Amino acid sequence: MTEGTEHADLAGAREQLDELCAKVGLERTNDLPRPETQVCPPEGATLWSSSYARVLLWPCGASDFASVEKAAVVGQAWFDEVLVQGERDTRGHPIDGYLVLALPQAPDANAREDIRCLELSVQVCRKHLIWPSSVSDVDYEHGRWKRVADVTVLGLPDAPPAPGPDLQWPVLDTEAETLWNELDSIGVAEAILRHEEAI
Repeated sequence: MTEGTEHADLAGAREQLDELCAKVGLERTNDLPRPETQVCPPEGATLWSSSYARVLLWPCGASDFASVEKAAVVGQAWFDEVLVQGERDTRGHPIDGYLVLALPQAPDANAREDIRCLELSVQVCRKHLIWPSSVSDVDYEHGRWKRVADVTVLGLPDAPPAPGPDLQWPVLDTEAETLWNELDSIGVAEAILRHEEAI
């Protein structure tokens, strides 16, 4: 994968995370925090924040388990400092952390079990792995990243928008519309009597 392609792919992941983060009230920070640590985030690292959570996109250079594990350890160390500082700033209010490791491609099949164990670990923060969709995937979609919606804090189902201040009238079928008009014109008691007589 060329450097330009990798950067374009990461931009797609960032865009997809942006969309989901906005739905749950997380906003992308323009500049990464500078915690007191020797760890330097890789190019493309991105942070989304809210009063209750932080999501960190952390690029990983390779998809083998050793590289993934190393990226998780380094990313977690940097993120830990950010989370601790965030809790200090909110006077001890807990903040959930979600470390999203962006792999250049799907991990090897023989590494999946180790990766699953890594994702189940909640030390410091939850960890999730994402990677670009491949043409060999059954559900391939150009530019889409796999497992983005699996990030715990972001994986909410699509829901209709919250109701606005104006009342909205439901759509009635013909039978319901006829009954409603009858109730409106003659009243409930009279409509009940008519329908009982019809039975």
